[in-house]
Amino acid sequence: MALVDRSAAEAPSDPVAPDPPSGSDGVTLEPRLGLVRDVIDEIRWTFTKRLGWIAQIALNLAIGVPTVVLTTWNHHTDDVRVSGFATSLAGWVLASTLNCNQLGFDADRAAASFRAGDTAWRVLFLKNLSILLVLTPPILLSSVVLRLTVAHPPDPIPVALVRDLAVITVWLGFGSLLSVLLPFRPLGLRGRWSLPGTWARWGVCLAAPYVVYYLLAHYWHVPELAVADLLFHHHDRRHLWGYSLWMVAWGLMTWGLGLASSEVYYRLRPARLEADLGRER
Repeated sequence: MALVDRSAAEAPSDPVAPDPPSGSDGVTLEPRLGLVRDVIDEIRWTFTKRLGWIAQIALNLAIGVPTVVLTTWNHHTDDVRVSGFATSLAGWVLASTLNCNQLGFDADRAAASFRAGDTAWRVLFLKNLSILLVLTPPILLSSVVLRLTVAHPPDPIPVALVRDLAVITVWLGFGSLLSVLLPFRPLGLRGRWSLPGTWARWGVCLAAPYVVYYLLAHYWHVPELAVADLLFHHHDRRHLWGYSLWMVAWGLMTWGLGLASSEVYYRLRPARLEADLGRER
């Protein structure tokens, strides 16, 4: 079944991107207008139809900054430990339902797109790019500002930024997989309180990202560090760039594996995912 009317998608003379198509049930679908225009549409959709998601990112950052400051504070020198600050902040925000429930925040549109023949990896990839464009600037800015205000930062700023990106891409992979395994509709505390039958599953959905953060993510980096030690001896500061680029490569592989695993799950259990997205509870 065609997802977009071809005559509308191929109209070259219209300088403004057309409105996203709608499915048979009237729900707006993910468009297929080419990567750039699809990303532009996703960003537009995020800032007009997913304002609650944007607000939660701001709230997570507002809570995350002081939390990470407290956990990285060096009581002997009265300084924040610069190394790892931005990566810890990225982990704080991304190890949450903001990243691990990407489909749930947009359940109707995602489910309608799947019914119209779209793929899980493509829908998630567009939402991943939205996260990158919204979240990466404040994360990287915090890294730069902190290093500029500390007398002797441990790593050059470009190296630090590359490593921050590596952590973000790793979490996009985990977040994509959890987004298809445990999607749920955010109802707010009042709405959730009125549906006690949903509390058990909701609790599992909230806890799962943090289980991944404290368990799976730790072990996931073991082979990465083993290869880094073998190739670059990561404690040898002469190989900072080699080690950092390997971290990015590992992050990109994790991201790709997360998207591929999400697509496999959807192909194996399409009815389950669509039913989970259709839950009103």
